[in-house]
Amino acid sequence: MFPYAAIDLTTFEYLKRGLLARKARLHHCHEDDVPLNNFTTGAIGAISGGFSASVVYPLNVLRTRLQAQGTILHPATYNSIGDVARKTIQTEGFRGLYKGITPNLMKVAPAVSISYVVYENSKRMLGLSHSLYGTSYRFWMEITYGLHLWLTLFFR
Repeated sequence: MFPYAAIDLTTFEYLKRGLLARKARLHHCHEDDVPLNNFTTGAIGAISGGFSASVVYPLNVLRTRLQAQGTILHPATYNSIGDVARKTIQTEGFRGLYKGITPNLMKVAPAVSISYVVYENSKRMLGLSHSLYGTSYRFWMEITYGLHLWLTLFFR
């Protein structure tokens, strides 16, 4: 889902850049010279994945309810996504929009964490950094990001 990927990658890069900037100030060096270990990368990935999953979760609940309508277990019928939202909030309150988020976060956080560790290690092994802006850099970044998205979607 587009909002999820956009929020996830933006949050990850924001947190990573902030941590790199802080470590660079503490060690009096350039941000490119400060390595992040796999645990830190995984923790940042888990935080960004959990945050982005939490932001888009209400949309997923509404979409699922709209898709599951008319079955034996879900006899209620809805006219539109707005109708689903209105009826969910009326019957269950705003908490109904987050029903089932805990198991989802238990799945998303480790999966995204692993995919970001793979993503960052792939960049490091290919010798790519933020200071490079050539055509080959963009090509390999797209390949690496594509792998990251595939792993994220595969483990959802």
